[in-house]
Amino acid sequence: MLNPLQAGGGMPCIAHTYYYNDAEKSLGTVYSGMILLSFSQELTQEAATAAAGQYAFIEEMGQPIHTNSARLYPVKLAAGLSCQQVEGAISEVSKDPAVAYAAPYFESAGGKLLGVSNEFIVSVESGRQPAEQVIKRLTAATRTEVVTELSANTFVLRADKNSRGNALEMANFFHKQPLIKHAEPDFVVSVSM
Repeated sequence: MLNPLQAGGGMPCIAHTYYYNDAEKSLGTVYSGMILLSFSQELTQEAATAAAGQYAFIEEMGQPIHTNSARLYPVKLAAGLSCQQVEGAISEVSKDPAVAYAAPYFESAGGKLLGVSNEFIVSVESGRQPAEQVIKRLTAATRTEVVTELSANTFVLRADKNSRGNALEMANFFHKQPLIKHAEPDFVVSVSM
């Protein structure tokens, strides 16, 4: 079993990016103090807290933040973790049947913490193929789901731990696909716990 608290092996941290208005924006490396978790819908907040409490690298769960499709908990991590250890912790906690989604935070230049919510927005180019067909094909390929249709060509989608990546990774994947005009992750802005 992976122990995310073991040394990261000296490997460099991966810098993450996303696309906004067709420009690549840097998020930097994973923030080492917090992650975002959501749990199975049937779990109460008390049960979610108990599930998180079994991990030595989790110190405290914050109050839930609601998206259109989940309750996301900002989770304070043990001090001194490296970015590799945080990524290992996300991987480890994602194996828990009680956990529906796990994703990192990033620290913005202004000191705000940006957590990768479970949702992302996708706009399909109009005219060449019906937007619903494009979205249906891509959601099937990525194991993501449509949450809501904002307009004829714009959709809010969600990722979970069974998707081919978190919402940041999925937005970047969708952005690179033909017929996609725009794809951007949704962020949760938090303060350090």
